Amino acid sequence: MADTQALSGRVLRGINTIYDVATDAGTLRCLIKGKVLKTAGRSYNPIAPGDVVFVEPDPATPGTGKITALAERRTTLARWNRKGRASQVLAANADLAVCVTSTRSPPFRPRFIDRLAAAAEDGGLEVLILLNKCDLDCGEADLGRLDDFRRIGYRVHRCSAATGTGIRWLARFLKGRTAVFVGQSGVGKSSVLNALSPGLGLRVGGISARYDRGIHTTTNAALFVTTGGLEVIDTPGIRELLLAGIELHDLAFRFRELASLAPECEVAACLHEDEDGCAVRAAAEAGKVHPDRYESYLRVLAELRESGRSSHG
Repeated sequence: MADTQALSGRVLRGINTIYDVATDAGTLRCLIKGKVLKTAGRSYNPIAPGDVVFVEPDPATPGTGKITALAERRTTLARWNRKGRASQVLAANADLAVCVTSTRSPPFRPRFIDRLAAAAEDGGLEVLILLNKCDLDCGEADLGRLDDFRRIGYRVHRCSAATGTGIRWLARFLKGRTAVFVGQSGVGKSSVLNALSPGLGLRVGGISARYDRGIHTTTNAALFVTTGGLEVIDTPGIRELLLAGIELHDLAFRFRELASLAPECEVAACLHEDEDGCAVRAAAEAGKVHPDRYESYLRVLAELRESGRSSHG
C-alpha cells in the first residue's frame, strides 16, 4: 500500500536508478525507497516512462524525493533485454504503439513490425505503423507487406518529417492518446517528433554509409508532454527486438490474423508448425496468410522455445 501522505506522479525518465517524476508539486528527482519494488516477475528495469508512482518528497532537499510504490500498470510495451536476461518495459500506461519504419536508409524491415505489433498486442496497446521518408521510393514487395498489414486490421500512415507530408494528420490522430514511438535507429523517430512539436529539440542522427543503418542518438526512453497537448514517449533505436513473457501456445494470438484461425485447429494446443489438421498452416499454404508473416511467427516461436523465455520452453 502507498503512503497516504505520498504524492502521486508520472515517471518522465530514468537514468541509472534516478527518476524524474512529474507531480502536482512539480517535477521531483527521485530514488527508489528500499531495494526492490513489488513487480510481477523479474524485470530489467523496475520503473519505466509513463509509470504512475507514489513519492515521498524529501523536506531536507527540495526538488527531490523517494519512490515508495508503483501503481498497477494499465498497459505495457516490453521486450527481452539480452544483456540483462530479463524483460525490459519500454513504456507503461501508453495507449498507442507507433512503429516508425522507413522505405530505405535504413531499409524496410517488416519482421521488426511483426514483432513490435505482437509485443503491443500482448501489452494491450493499439498499433499505428508509421512509414516515414515516404518521399523515397518503396519497392513492390514492401508495398505488398504494408497492404497486408492494412488487410489484417492495422492502421498504416505515411509521412515525411523532411517535407511535412502527413504530419498534421498524425498530430490530430495522437491527440488525447499517450503514444510510445518505437523503431530501428535511423528511421526518423526523433525527426518525426520534432516535426510534431518543434520545441522538443530532440537530437537527430544520421545513417551509417557502411552498414545502411541508423546511428543511435536517443539513449534513454522519456515521456514528453508538449505545449500542443501531445503526450509521447520517445525510445532509443532498437536494432534487435526480442519478445518476452509470451507462452508458446499464446504466441499465435499475438499475430492478429492467426488468432482468428487458431480455434479451428484440430489439435489441442496446436503450435501451428507441422501438426496435422492445423488451420493456420493450411491458410498459409493456401495464401490466406502472408508467407512472410507466417515465417516471422515461426521464427519468434523458435526463439522463445530455444531461449527459455516462455514457461513452455
